[in-house]
Amino acid sequence: MSVTPRGMSVQEAYREYTDGNFRVNRQYQRKLVWTVDEKQKLIDSILAGYPIPLILLATRTDDQGKKVYEIIDGMQRLNAVFSFIENTFSLNGDYFDIEQLARAKQVSDDGRFVAHSDAETLLDAESCANLLEYTFAVTEFPASDPEAVNEVFGRINSYGRRLSNQERRQAGVISPFANCIRDVAAELRGDASANSLDLSEMPQVSVDVSGGDPEYGVRADSTFWCKQGIIRRSQLREAEDEQFLADLAISILEREPFGFSGSALDQYYSVDSEQARQINVLLNSYGVDALKNALITIFSVIREAVESIDNSDNALRRTIHPDAGANPIKTGFYAIFMAFYELCITEGKSPFSSEGIMNALTNLQGRLHVAAGQIRSGPRAQNIAVTKGLIQSFFEEKDPGVAQQGAGLAIRFENALRRSKVETAAYECKQGLLNLDDTRSPNLNLLDRLVETACGIANIGPDSTGAIFIGVADNDADRARIKALDGVDSLAVGARHVVGIEREAQISGVDLEGYKRRVVDHFASSGLSEPLRSAVLGTIDCIDYRGQDVLCIWIPSQQDVSDVSDIVFVREGSSTHKVEGFRAAQAVASRFDATRA
Repeated sequence: MSVTPRGMSVQEAYREYTDGNFRVNRQYQRKLVWTVDEKQKLIDSILAGYPIPLILLATRTDDQGKKVYEIIDGMQRLNAVFSFIENTFSLNGDYFDIEQLARAKQVSDDGRFVAHSDAETLLDAESCANLLEYTFAVTEFPASDPEAVNEVFGRINSYGRRLSNQERRQAGVISPFANCIRDVAAELRGDASANSLDLSEMPQVSVDVSGGDPEYGVRADSTFWCKQGIIRRSQLREAEDEQFLADLAISILEREPFGFSGSALDQYYSVDSEQARQINVLLNSYGVDALKNALITIFSVIREAVESIDNSDNALRRTIHPDAGANPIKTGFYAIFMAFYELCITEGKSPFSSEGIMNALTNLQGRLHVAAGQIRSGPRAQNIAVTKGLIQSFFEEKDPGVAQQGAGLAIRFENALRRSKVETAAYECKQGLLNLDDTRSPNLNLLDRLVETACGIANIGPDSTGAIFIGVADNDADRARIKALDGVDSLAVGARHVVGIEREAQISGVDLEGYKRRVVDHFASSGLSEPLRSAVLGTIDCIDYRGQDVLCIWIPSQQDVSDVSDIVFVREGSSTHKVEGFRAAQAVASRFDATRA
């Protein structure tokens, strides 16, 4: 492996950053976690001329022949510096003066960030120059061998830093089990995204643990983990949500409660251990997608049971352990989750009384075996049995059961809306099929455009998936207009507004099934090529999101170019365009070359 140490000035690094040349592989780097205070300390160190740790970059050449950098170590530091330049935070009340850096001024003028202009709150010119001239110690190596990149990441992140147990455990581990846990954890936190992102996109899919960083897109307190007091915010930062999920997944796959300890869990992440080999065999037998769906479904069902009765913070903790104070409720939640899993997944039942379930769980903690550190399988099995006995009378046989009703779609939908702000090409939101004028007449061309959009999303590439949502406004003007016309109060999810489709169904004189049928029939009779058309038709469905019905059209990944009546469409940002010319068509086809090899 060829390793090249060199210096890179902050000014050079910012130029590469604004050109989109710093990439983050989320199989390695999961999220930004530094608080504003930690970022300020780094800037202070740089201005004082102190050395900061090495930045490690894997280099490769993209499809256009441009050199790009995959960040192996140093993501938090780079983000802190670039965020300071772009006025996301100040140092001792002083913001970076973008007039001292033409590139930053240009980026601000383009609308990518809002700059502070009050001279009294700006860093002096000499300090700005010192920051820009500061030289990062950078080491580059070629990313031609993915296994070598994995190995380097694992080594560099297993020593020399203060890592939590789970961060240390999973550093550089790319196994089916580890990947499954990472993916589900991201879905439940709300920071799921594509595996490869530009560094500038990372704040939108990162979690604000301190509660004081406006740059991060997901608030820790809004995650189910922290909102219900299952774990603390500091524990979320240390990836204890992923540790908890690994504990649950092992219990499901091995069909008995996991005798948890840190050292025991280590073995499931150790590449050469028998436990790691066996858990991946069991996962293959159960099915990766099936396990993901089971975990997300049970979380969704529990969330619905709790929040339909009491949507306030810590409602579950107050119910099962009134004397907990600020202490987490890991023991109780493990028992609740596994009891719900047995009832909903194993026995195929569905809950019918959230009120009954919540009343039955009152003071649950006092009935359970509680242990710190190592937890034996036997007492955990007893805890599950006690919990199941308390709530099972509020579940009933139902065909299909809750696991087959898409209960986990609400979480998937939320995450897709959050991702849509970053991955604009892969998602499309429409408030409805009717015009927002006084006539409320049908938008006659909209369904044709949605077919073309589905084609464009599929043509992003063989690893890309996406969705079209009808019943979601993507701007404040539409949200306000719908409020005025239909009296509907929207539900905010990230930058989107869920307004539902029932209002339009009533205006059109049809029920929800009739509304859905109109969309299905249009796609079925369209010129959308196979196999995409059949795949899309199998995904169109309505979901109930907190009282608002949304029509979801999920776009599965495809192995070849798709078209509409022999015309190829592509996505450019949030717009759909017809491909014109041989070379452009050839470029789209080349995205799928590897799948045809």
